[in-house]
Amino acid sequence: MQVSETEASVRRGLFSEGRGPILVLICAGIWLHAADMTMVTTVMPGAVAELGGVAWVAWAWMLELVGAIVAAACGGLLATRFGIARMLALTAAVFALGCIVTAVSWDMAGFLAGRLLQGIGGGAMLALCNIGIAVYFPDRLWARAYAAVSLVWGVSALVGPLAGGLFAEIGFWQGAFWLFATQSVLIVVAAPALLRRAATQSRGDDTGVPVRSLMFLVSAVLVIGVASVVEIWWISLAAVLTGIVLLAGCVNADRRGDVTLLPGRSLGVAPVAAGLAMAFLLALSTISFSTYGPLLLERLHGMSPLEFGYLAALESVAWSLAAMLVARWPFDETRCIRVGSAIVVAGTALFAYAIPVGSLTLIILAATMQGGGFGLCWAYVIRRTVTSARAGDRERTAGALPTVQMLGYAVGAAAVGIVANGLGFAEASSNAAIDRQIAETVAVWVFLAFIPLGLGGIAAAWRLARP
Repeated sequence: MQVSETEASVRRGLFSEGRGPILVLICAGIWLHAADMTMVTTVMPGAVAELGGVAWVAWAWMLELVGAIVAAACGGLLATRFGIARMLALTAAVFALGCIVTAVSWDMAGFLAGRLLQGIGGGAMLALCNIGIAVYFPDRLWARAYAAVSLVWGVSALVGPLAGGLFAEIGFWQGAFWLFATQSVLIVVAAPALLRRAATQSRGDDTGVPVRSLMFLVSAVLVIGVASVVEIWWISLAAVLTGIVLLAGCVNADRRGDVTLLPGRSLGVAPVAAGLAMAFLLALSTISFSTYGPLLLERLHGMSPLEFGYLAALESVAWSLAAMLVARWPFDETRCIRVGSAIVVAGTALFAYAIPVGSLTLIILAATMQGGGFGLCWAYVIRRTVTSARAGDRERTAGALPTVQMLGYAVGAAAVGIVANGLGFAEASSNAAIDRQIAETVAVWVFLAFIPLGLGGIAAAWRLARP
C-alpha cells in the first residue's frame, strides 16, 4: 500500500530531531502504569495464599486507583512548577519504591502500602507523559503520538495479565513487581537526559489542585472500602451511606470551585452528565471479574493464574477489535452507544452463571461481551460527551472521563469487597464443602448485585445517545 507524502513526513517527524527516544520514554511511562494495573489481577491468588488477608483483596485495586486519581490531578501543577524531566524521574522512583515494597511484603498491609505507592507514581507518570506529548511534539504530530500511546494501552492490557500469570505460575509472584521496578529505574535514569527542555517548555496547568474535591473523593472511597472489611452490618451500611454523601460532596465542591476535577460548568448539560454517569456506572458494575475472578476460578475450578491471564487478555483483545471495527467502518453512533452498553451489562450477567458452573466457553463469551461492548461504544461516548460540553470546557471534559472511570473502578472494587466478605468469603473454614458452597454463592452475587447499577449505566447511555 502506497503511503502519502504527508503521512510519510508525519512518521519521520515523530522520530526526527531527537523526538524518537522521547516518544519511547513517554510510551514506557504509560506502559508501566497501564500494565501494572492489569498485572495485579493474576498475581493476587498467589499473594493471598502467601500473605493472607483475603478480606482486603479489593483494596489492592482500590488504593492504587485512588493514588492514581490524586496524583494525576496534580500532574499539570508538578510539571509547571518543577519541570517534566525532574518530576517524571521522581514519580518513576516512587513507582519503583512501591513495586519493591509490594515484592518484599510479609503481610497484606505491606502489600497494600506498596500498591498505594504504585498508584501515586503511576498516576503522576501518566499525567506527565501526556503533558510531555504537548511539550515535545508540534501540533501536527499530536494525533500520531497519541495513537502510539493508545497502542501501548492496548498492548499493556494484553501483556500485563499474562506477565503476572507467568510469574504466578512458577510460584514467584513477587517477580512481576521486581520486573516493573527494574523498568521504572530505567526511566529514572533516562528522563533527565532525554527531557532536558522540560523546565522551559512545560505547558502544565498551573491553576492549582482541586484539593477540596480530592479530599471528598478520597474520603468517600476509603469509607466505602472500610465497609468491605467491617463485620457488623449496621456499621458497614452506615459507612456506605457516608461514602455516598461524600461523593455528592465531591460533585458539589466541583460545581462551586475554581479548580475542579470535573467540568463543573458543563455538569448541568444533559449529554455531559449522562456520559460521565455512564462511564462511572459501567466501570463500577464490571470490576468484579478483575478483582475476584482469579480467586473464584482457582477455588472452584482449579484454574491457574496464567489461564486467567489469557481470559483477561481475551477481554482486552475484544475491546481493541471492536474499537478498530467501528473506526474503520461507519456505524450509527446512537445504536453503538446503546447496544454496546447493553452488551457490557449482559456480559456481567453471564459471568454470574458461567463462573459457578465452570463453563469455559461461557466464561470466554462473557469476557468477550464485556470487552467488545466497551470497544463498540467507547469512542462514540467520548466524542458525544466532549462535543456536548460548553465552550472552554471540552479539554476538562475529555480529562474527566478517564478520571470518572477510574473512580468507578475504585468504588466498585470496594463495593465488590462488601458483597464478597458479607457472604463469608474471607472466613476460613475447615470444611471444604462449606468453603465451596460459599465460593459458589459469592461467584453469583459479586456479579448479580451490580446488575442494577449496570442498568443505570444503560439508562445513561440511552440519554447520552438521544438525537
